[in-house]
Amino acid sequence: MKNKKKKVLISGYIGFQNFGDDVLLAVLTKHLKEKGCDITAFSANPKETEANYKIKAKYYKNPFAILKSILRTDVLISGGGNLLQNETSVFSLFYYAFIIIFAKLCFKKVIIFSQGIGPISGMFSTLIARIAFSLANLITVRDVYSQRVLSKWGISSKFSYDACWNFDTPQYNPQNVVGLQVRDYDNLHIDFYKFLAKYVDMFYSEFEIRIYSLQNSNDAKACYELERTLKQRNMNIKTKVILYKNANQIAEEFSKLKYLIAMRLHANILGLKLGVKIVPAIYSIKVKNFAEEFGLNYLDASKENDFHSVLYDLSMHEQDNPKIKNARERKYEWNYIDSIITN
Repeated sequence: MKNKKKKVLISGYIGFQNFGDDVLLAVLTKHLKEKGCDITAFSANPKETEANYKIKAKYYKNPFAILKSILRTDVLISGGGNLLQNETSVFSLFYYAFIIIFAKLCFKKVIIFSQGIGPISGMFSTLIARIAFSLANLITVRDVYSQRVLSKWGISSKFSYDACWNFDTPQYNPQNVVGLQVRDYDNLHIDFYKFLAKYVDMFYSEFEIRIYSLQNSNDAKACYELERTLKQRNMNIKTKVILYKNANQIAEEFSKLKYLIAMRLHANILGLKLGVKIVPAIYSIKVKNFAEEFGLNYLDASKENDFHSVLYDLSMHEQDNPKIKNARERKYEWNYIDSIITN
């Protein structure tokens, strides 16, 4: 008699056309399919999710679909990304925490997958997050900072590299192209684009400048604003805004870049994985932690910066230290998850 397929339910930031979350879902569903799992995901766009990932999907705000899916599943996987945080909204933290807590009340196994923890502010929000994390059968975190936060709460976790490192990428074939990846950000320094445009023009005016939106609802306006700023400075500079379609499109684009200045964490991870010389532009602690882990020069999107020194170093020196070489071989460890799914 054949073993019954394990039913796995995924709760995450799915169906929002966001590069990082789409990459994580692609990596996760690929592995689960290899394990023969029956996969369902909560999504903001169920039809699109079903078409793109060949899995079942339910609308993430339909309470009846949520409860029914949890009752029918064997394992809930929450993640990846920064789901339990209230930096963007309190609703986000409460929503993902509720899914976890309800699943445990229904005696389901719960896995926290490839997550960064926080930032979380406020006593009540922190309490809800701690309850949710404490109920999980397994927590895998993508950075040491997150593991320390959980450790202070008395919650054990397993460190494993961000699952984005497992994303299948094309061969790196650098061309005369510089990538700029920006996003909307409340605390953006008023002159950040002005100075970025100035020094991009100074160092890379002979390159084609491609400006990437990795979530069109959030990034597109910022991309076009940066393009206008570049054109105002140098009307002859060659620019192109690339709007997000899917994760494979961005991987193909990044494989042609010689340099990349990027705000989003997974844009930086993908660039480093491919071999692109990168400068993170920090807007969040997770990006700062990433830059400091690899000893990378970085820009701070909320402050004044020494653009000249940072971009001069990028242009003049190879970014090929042992930490970066080793990073390109990183892989997410599936053993922890497999031990829950297969039992």
